[in-house]
Amino acid sequence: MRSRLLVTDLDGTLLNRKGKVSEGNLAALRRAMSEGIEVVVATGRAWIECADIVRGVVPHGHAITAGGAALHAVESGACEASVAIPHDLVDHCTASLLRQGHLAQLLKDPRRAGYDYLLVGDAALDPASRWWFSSHPLATRSVSTLEAFEGGREAALSHVLRVGTVASASELAAVSRGIRAEVGERLAIKHWPALVALGSAGIDTHLLEIFDATVDKWTMVLRLCKARGIDPRDVVAVGDGLNDVQMLESAGLSYAVANAEPVVAAAGHRQAPHHDEDALAFVVDELIARRDP
Repeated sequence: MRSRLLVTDLDGTLLNRKGKVSEGNLAALRRAMSEGIEVVVATGRAWIECADIVRGVVPHGHAITAGGAALHAVESGACEASVAIPHDLVDHCTASLLRQGHLAQLLKDPRRAGYDYLLVGDAALDPASRWWFSSHPLATRSVSTLEAFEGGREAALSHVLRVGTVASASELAAVSRGIRAEVGERLAIKHWPALVALGSAGIDTHLLEIFDATVDKWTMVLRLCKARGIDPRDVVAVGDGLNDVQMLESAGLSYAVANAEPVVAAAGHRQAPHHDEDALAFVVDELIARRDP
């Protein structure tokens, strides 16, 4: 394989437990780019939540954000593609979360909506979300019901890339089971430990993420490959989370970092070191050593 495109997850992979890109990883990625390997960050974060980090690593090119729901040009920040959830499913998921006493966090396509999150419901914002929103330049709006939104119900339901909430693992397991039973295969639903104030994974604080069924990091990688004339077999993927599984299974070559959960580790073709041990530097060294002449 030619290793033309290196796609890396952000949290738990490129970033260490302090939420930083190590000097070793940064130097390695710059070396990869100098060798003609295009580097793409693929993250569950929205663009505004990761733009500064991405630009510090990859000043040009593209970033896949919101778990594969959006594709951004790094230099300008322009959203070149996005996949919104159909209105009826946004409505259904929001109603389900409100019935069970949760705050619905609707991540929007800001180029169309004009803001980042619509928070729906009367429940208090959980501490993890409060920290997250205060740590990033996010524009949010809050309403008790969709009908109360100033632009009207249809505007509230429009341009939603992700429906989510934060609660305990046990609560969200029940919520996700209920929504799956009601909507079948029309949505992609995941929940896992949320980032908390120290930048580490909370033991029992989980993030529920609901996307259109077609949304996945790998799906957006394929879209980028088609636009760039890259054979998907020349893609190398690195990750640690549930939203990396399809990407790790499908790329021409993939690495699961040592801190990945077992199901994610099993999806990788090879193992890279822990994210605190310059995992990307290890991957780049292997790629350059193994590149075809």
